[in-house]
Amino acid sequence: MSDQAAKQLTEKQLKEVQRLKATRMALDELKKKGIFTDIIICPECKSPRIQEITSFQDLGYIGSFQPMYACLDCGWYGRLELTMSNRPMDDAILEDLRVATLEQDVEEFLDEDIIDD
Repeated sequence: MSDQAAKQLTEKQLKEVQRLKATRMALDELKKKGIFTDIIICPECKSPRIQEITSFQDLGYIGSFQPMYACLDCGWYGRLELTMSNRPMDDAILEDLRVATLEQDVEEFLDEDIIDD
């Protein structure tokens, strides 16, 4: 990053860029070792120090099965999940499509009228 561009970024933005760069470097090192993975990052501060939080209500029949996350750096808390990945792009796209299709099939199954006349 050039000095002029760095001067135009706020301190918060500069920290976010540094965190994203460090996370990308870690993913690149894992890729060199043949390890392909996704890392969840905070949508607020871009820190990879995210902790999954599951409450009793999240596991209940009324609750959602989507996990909650909390950032250990800025304190952000929510369900939104941003990920960085070192998986090959084709694999990532296929996996996302598989998950989206599975979720759609489940929703369609739940919406069907199962009552026989």
